[in-house]
Amino acid sequence: MAAQASGLMRFADIGNMSKRELDQLFDILLELKFDGHFNGFWNSVPESVEFMANGRVVIESMFSPAVSALNARNIPVVFAAPKEGYRGWHGVMCLSAATQGINKDVAYEYMNWWLSGWPGAFIARQGYYISNPERSKPYLAQDEWDYWYMGKPAAKALTGPDGRLSVPQGDIRTGGSYTKRMSNVVVWNTVMPTYEYSLQKWYEFISA
Repeated sequence: MAAQASGLMRFADIGNMSKRELDQLFDILLELKFDGHFNGFWNSVPESVEFMANGRVVIESMFSPAVSALNARNIPVVFAAPKEGYRGWHGVMCLSAATQGINKDVAYEYMNWWLSGWPGAFIARQGYYISNPERSKPYLAQDEWDYWYMGKPAAKALTGPDGRLSVPQGDIRTGGSYTKRMSNVVVWNTVMPTYEYSLQKWYEFISA
């Protein structure tokens, strides 16, 4: 998205890149890497937290719990809301067609529990959404629901699942409400037909 927004290249379908487009994109990334544009590449959420906490970087790709962890350490980090839109990520549970018997029963039991409400409230306090938020609403305090889903200012300081400060009073979630944020997703992470090729290009980029 950044390469396209800056006019460096155009994609026919950014959610389904061709090998030629991947080659062009990684040529751009390699040039930026050799110019010192990238400070590092993290492998875990805690590592991404330390990149920001120790001043190694001032902008980076981060998962929501990392931002909450930094805020808990009084390091004011927020998500950007690009005018070009977001790249969305959705974790989905898939049940193998080969699953049978008791394994199938307990798998369905787990998936039903995951959508029962409490898990959705738990991950909401990390900044994540669940596919059926109305079931989670009763498990969230009104000020939590208003902040995480409605995009309203935090009526009081909010804590994460670990009980530590996650959101300071008065803070407004970057990008606004659930509806507004979802309406601004322009591409979803997908397993493209060229997925294996993109992994090859990524490892070549990392090791270059």
